[in-house]
Amino acid sequence: MEIKNRKSFKELFDAAKRSTTTYPAPISVPVKIVNDHSPVVELVNRIVEEALVQNASDIHVEPGTIAGRLRYRIDGKLETVYDEIPMELYSNVISRIKIMCQLNIAENRLPQDGRFSYENIDKEIDVRVSIVPLINGEKAVLRLLNRAGVFMDIDSLDFSVENKAKFLGLCQEASGAVIIAGPVNSGKTTTLYGALHYLNNPAKNIVTIEDPVEYQLQGINQVQVNTKIKLDFEDILKAVLRQDYDVLAIGEVRSDEVSRMLVKSSLTGHLVFATIHTSSAAKVIYRLLDMGIKPFLLAIALKGIVAQRLVPRLCPHCCEAYDVLPESQLARRMGADYEPGLWLYRRRGCEKCKGRGIKGRVAIQEVLMIDSELQQCISSRPPIGQLEEAIKNAAMKTMWEDGIEKAKEGLVEIQEVARVCSE
Repeated sequence: MEIKNRKSFKELFDAAKRSTTTYPAPISVPVKIVNDHSPVVELVNRIVEEALVQNASDIHVEPGTIAGRLRYRIDGKLETVYDEIPMELYSNVISRIKIMCQLNIAENRLPQDGRFSYENIDKEIDVRVSIVPLINGEKAVLRLLNRAGVFMDIDSLDFSVENKAKFLGLCQEASGAVIIAGPVNSGKTTTLYGALHYLNNPAKNIVTIEDPVEYQLQGINQVQVNTKIKLDFEDILKAVLRQDYDVLAIGEVRSDEVSRMLVKSSLTGHLVFATIHTSSAAKVIYRLLDMGIKPFLLAIALKGIVAQRLVPRLCPHCCEAYDVLPESQLARRMGADYEPGLWLYRRRGCEKCKGRGIKGRVAIQEVLMIDSELQQCISSRPPIGQLEEAIKNAAMKTMWEDGIEKAKEGLVEIQEVARVCSE
């Protein structure tokens, strides 16, 4: 998507600075701006449009002591787009963002969350907004959610042949808990939605509990957490247990109560998916045990774990192959995974990837199936080292091993795999 003859950010900020546009105090009904073509509106629209052009996932608008800064997260990394936002204009930019998602523009001391839909030339984008007060002003982070890109089938989730077969097996379980793990921005929600899309059919009652609902899925019953009216995960879970569901998806396990109800619901003949913030399959088990789940109950309830990370995808148009020499540091880093004559790939940069050498991201995963031996191990609540050894004996392909395979295929750089695995 390329738009010609566009004004630069500097021109747009200068025009908005000259404008005398101000925003009124909030009223009791939601504010909706219609046919407003003021410079500030044009500026904020351009910020969103440029982020879409660059395939950014997040927009950061942040204050400073002298000038504000605009950054985009592209392929997992933050890049500065403009760092000379006049501070006398900054509050107008934040107010415009608040109005777009119908927030209180007079409140600048407390965090606020909202969302709005943005109609682009060829698609409609949902934008999730978080505003947090800093010492120099309010910072806004806008997450761009492309409605057209949500219905990813399992074939699009970068699973290896072996891991895909395991994941499909987990999706076909009649009951039990399947946990998807990883840090923030590791693609957990995308994998979760891939599973729900695979299972979605009129014969199943599928319910999700999310905070927030990132994408709206046709045919699936989605419940939005709303802490402002004290509608939290625990209250929704208690109600959903009486909703005759077949499949339940919990957006994130954050508390002891939610973890206990997750196990309870998975033991009553239902298939339950959940996401959790941990770095590996072994640590998922320990996180749930630390939340107060009894070891023997967890061993029975847990069917499998998917732990994953996102790695920058090499641009297929310009990446180049190179020979990994036996005496090189990289060969030593790979250890037993190195083979003489190994060729890997690295980034270069071209017009199609705008000189970055990367375009998009690839998931590297480890899929752990809980077998009878692992059940016995979990029931005894072993030390973490013993649990990790038991997982190795379960023939699970680690994220590092999965990343090496994808590096050999030319999808990613081995250095990026090493970086995310070490993190």
